[in-house]
Amino acid sequence: MTVRAVVLPGTPLLVPGAAGAASVLDATRTAALLALGRLVDGVPPPRRDRSALAPVVVVAPGTARTRGPARASLAAAGVADAWLDTAWAVATRAEGPGSAVAGTAASVGLLALAGAGWTGPADVVELDDDPAAARALGADLARQGARLVVVHDPRSAAPDAVLAGFGATPGTGHRHVATGEYEGRGYEVRWYDDGALAAPGPARSVSR
Repeated sequence: MTVRAVVLPGTPLLVPGAAGAASVLDATRTAALLALGRLVDGVPPPRRDRSALAPVVVVAPGTARTRGPARASLAAAGVADAWLDTAWAVATRAEGPGSAVAGTAASVGLLALAGAGWTGPADVVELDDDPAAARALGADLARQGARLVVVHDPRSAAPDAVLAGFGATPGTGHRHVATGEYEGRGYEVRWYDDGALAAPGPARSVSR
């Protein structure tokens, strides 16, 4: 089955190099890369003129912003681009002058996609804590046939609301991939395939 959504822990520790030379969350990272590899497998090549919406969308908590491309940066978390694994660091490159910079959580998703080998476009949507708007966004993305990378933050209701709107109700129907622990805190990766998704609800107007 086609993987339609992957949920990642929103920690910079998932990114190799963010913890320096320390070996952190290795099993969780491996599971994330495998799941993301399945997510982007078979995604049709995008148009060069970017006239169509990107087929892959990173959704994360943050300051609400319009859907669109952005480059990754963990600078706000004190991690310089030069410290990152070179394969993952591809996502830090700007597409052009004035490129938007994703927040830390969304940047984790962008970097992980690059680490999984995705070289196509990915849009970013950052959401404040408005569950109704997040759920509507999830339903909208489901109707578009988007592939989602949802970056989870236990302090925000938005990621789970997006998944619910997308038809991937948290806690049921998901395929659990891996858990990890570092300094007493647990982290998990989840993925959802077509068979685990409910049909999206009726169309609603979503600000983009």
